[in-house]
Amino acid sequence: MSSKALAVALLLAAAPVSATVLMPATLIVKVENVSAKGGNLRLGVYNRAQFEVRGTKPAAGAVVPAKAGEMVLTFSDLAPGEYGVKTFQDENANGTLDMFLGLAPSEPFGVSNDARPRGGPASWDDAKFTLKPGVTTIVIHLH
Repeated sequence: MSSKALAVALLLAAAPVSATVLMPATLIVKVENVSAKGGNLRLGVYNRAQFEVRGTKPAAGAVVPAKAGEMVLTFSDLAPGEYGVKTFQDENANGTLDMFLGLAPSEPFGVSNDARPRGGPASWDDAKFTLKPGVTTIVIHLH
């Protein structure tokens, strides 16, 4: 090893470690009131920027066959932080939340904190929750 490489190695070994290591987080989402009409349950876990822009890819997501009653989905290895969840039962499996006259969803939907839309999509402030290291469980009721 050259003297220059040895000096760099010694300098790095003596430097204090200041990086904070965060444990990954697991999110368990219980979705209540899934109808017997079938189709798929579509769910996305979003950070603020993703949540507020329609059509943005979520940080994590799932599309699973809908089963009446309660469904439980688990998302592992998420970074701790603030998130919002949007979900809907795509009864006709067309990949889109169908709307009645373009004004209101015609398929069952839900948002974290059971946030309700007021003249448009539910707001980030109403839907956000903090995901801490370890396991966090939330419940969403489809409407």
